[in-house]
Amino acid sequence: MEYPETANTKEAREAVFERRKVAVKQSIDEYHGYLQNYLYGLTRQWQDAENLLQDLWQYVLLRFKEDQIGSLPLLRKKAYQLFIDHYRRMVRRGETLSDSPPEPVTRPMTPDAYTDAEEIALKEKFWSEYPGIDLTEEQKEVLWLHARYGFTFAEIEEKTGVSSSTACDWVAHGRDCIAKFINR
Repeated sequence: MEYPETANTKEAREAVFERRKVAVKQSIDEYHGYLQNYLYGLTRQWQDAENLLQDLWQYVLLRFKEDQIGSLPLLRKKAYQLFIDHYRRMVRRGETLSDSPPEPVTRPMTPDAYTDAEEIALKEKFWSEYPGIDLTEEQKEVLWLHARYGFTFAEIEEKTGVSSSTACDWVAHGRDCIAKFINR
């Protein structure tokens, strides 16, 4: 038996939805560019990345718990899940990758896109999402350069002096540490 909705319950639900919208808008302001670049790195198509990002924000608004809306690790994990679903749909429809050479990759993000203070604050906020992670500051810097800006290992070697093979090992180790933290 369904009970008629009272004005109080309707107002309460609307208030919760408004709070969720505000939280999602704040999350979009903070992470939209990062997640867009992340999805582009997976899809190599800006249109697909944008479509997946729209699906992500809709999912977050409707299904994430309120305290999870601003969590970058959870946003990134859900973005990856949406990408996997997208990829599987493409394979089912026979939309496989073509043999033609891919369009040249342009880096939309450059280290000078933000002021130094903004960049430092963003990096600190990112690493604060993973308290107690077992990485040195130098390893975090290498992982940051690779993940945030898409630097190759040779570019990281030029910039930091860490050999490219060591940088590769550190990125793999950092990804493992982050994955273990997210999946704990």
